[in-house]
Amino acid sequence: GIIQAASQLQLSVPLVVRLQGTNENEAKKLIAESDLRIITCDDLDYAAIKAVQLSQIVKLSREANVDVSFQLAE
Repeated sequence: GIIQAASQLQLSVPLVVRLQGTNENEAKKLIAESDLRIITCDDLDYAAIKAVQLSQIVKLSREANVDVSFQLAE
């Protein structure tokens, strides 16, 4: 699923996922324990806002010719 794909792709920008459904809490726990840069959201609008914010950070860093790396807050 999401964890396997994210680990294989070795993404430099955090992945934003909206989780909803029967196994939502289990999925959040597995993602948190994976130590991958995955941001989980309950709300689609919030997920969209986070994705746009991350893309703006990447765009600004490229324009400034600066490398950035992401570390998720605990």
